[in-house]
Amino acid sequence: MNETLHKVLALFLMGALLTVTLGLAVPNINVSVQELGNGSCDLKSPVQWANVHLVWATRRNTMTLEAIEVYFSDDLPRGTEIRLLLRITGYHSFWDNTPSTDLISNVTTLPADLNSGEVISLTPNGTYSYWVFPLFGFPVPSVENVTIVLVGGQSICPGGIVLSVQNIGVGSTSYSPPPVSLTQINVTVNNLGGPELKDYVLNFTVSSSCIPDLSKVYVTDSSGNPLYFWAFNDSENGKIWFWVNYTVPANSVSNVTIHLNGTGTSSYFDPYKVFWNFTEGLTVSQYQLFEIYVNLSKMEDLGYSGYAMEFLPALDIPLNNYPGPMFLTFYQYRRRRHYLYGLGLNYWISFSTASFSFQLGSVTLAGTSLDQLGLWDYAIINEDAPVSPVGVYSVVADNSTKNVALYMNGTFVGSSNVNRNSVLVSPLIGQYTANDQSYYPWVGVRPYLSSAPAISVPADCTGSFGGRDYTFTLYFRP
Repeated sequence: MNETLHKVLALFLMGALLTVTLGLAVPNINVSVQELGNGSCDLKSPVQWANVHLVWATRRNTMTLEAIEVYFSDDLPRGTEIRLLLRITGYHSFWDNTPSTDLISNVTTLPADLNSGEVISLTPNGTYSYWVFPLFGFPVPSVENVTIVLVGGQSICPGGIVLSVQNIGVGSTSYSPPPVSLTQINVTVNNLGGPELKDYVLNFTVSSSCIPDLSKVYVTDSSGNPLYFWAFNDSENGKIWFWVNYTVPANSVSNVTIHLNGTGTSSYFDPYKVFWNFTEGLTVSQYQLFEIYVNLSKMEDLGYSGYAMEFLPALDIPLNNYPGPMFLTFYQYRRRRHYLYGLGLNYWISFSTASFSFQLGSVTLAGTSLDQLGLWDYAIINEDAPVSPVGVYSVVADNSTKNVALYMNGTFVGSSNVNRNSVLVSPLIGQYTANDQSYYPWVGVRPYLSSAPAISVPADCTGSFGGRDYTFTLYFRP
């Protein structure tokens, strides 16, 4: 009975439904289709650029890749996947007839948010060591390409249908920098607790991605007063070196502004008004010695402890058992002779001593023959230094600590202390042994202070890792 009743009721309801449906107009249904990847929903890269630095462990004639340090121009959220691929060419052993090309990779998922400018260290997927001995035709390993793929973060597409698209970016050393919309870069100079520094020279680097046209740059202090400056485009390492003549106020945090929208080359772009000595076109052959004069009395009166001599050379490194280029900064008189102290370069760095029998400063040392200035002694202080014929070198002589140090592309590579009775002299550039000659397109000397002000550049314009070798800038595309 119940089953029969259920069937009758079902038939009745079906009939009623058909009657209502046929008697009503069917409404219009409009469906909007939103295209993906067009207009405001273009696929986006999570970052604009990244700086990559390869960390090497050197031991005698081998270089082993230990880590890859990376930082990005933009924040990356937790869960972003970083896929890195390096292509490096080099010799694995002394017995290799031809170099090998290695593909080195790393895949990392961020366990937490990564801030822009924050360095993350990535581990290679294996052990990669290279035999280095330039004298026998085994150069340092070369990096053919660096690629990073980023997958992470989301973009919300506006419209009637709400969609989210995952960000994907590919960065490569082969990509050109994108145009930038910056109009100025504010550089902070922290001199809290420090004295006034008159005629000081600020030295820092800026990523070339932030300065599309160096010829339009000018520099001012926080009050808008123009400052003398000089800049060098280190295109190989993706950064621009700046030197700015600036009197730093005592106990202060101040700003220097790099303006990017000038109308032409600034009249304040003048290295002769920036450095305490600026020399151009210096050629140094075997047994020659040249003085780069600096007013040391003025340096001392203004409270500076020494000087930094910086240059971009084409060095003649003879690859024999004696120093080639020499940078001498101190002297001492004993046993009726004058002894000069400094650093010498070969495929190693040495603490070198030269002696001479005539009075220092009788007229000038420029052009003095090293035939009279015999190499008295030298001792190797760093036989694994990444010495290169070309690069931005800095020789720092600190009279307060009686120390002379060498930096290459901003990286410390070696130093040595001299006798405490030694006297600081104007820097001397010489060449002891040579195949041909060393050439210095420019040499600049600036005052040095061991407790120098801290200089900081905005993270999105930092000039890589201070100019170290094996540092690369990658530009990203979606």
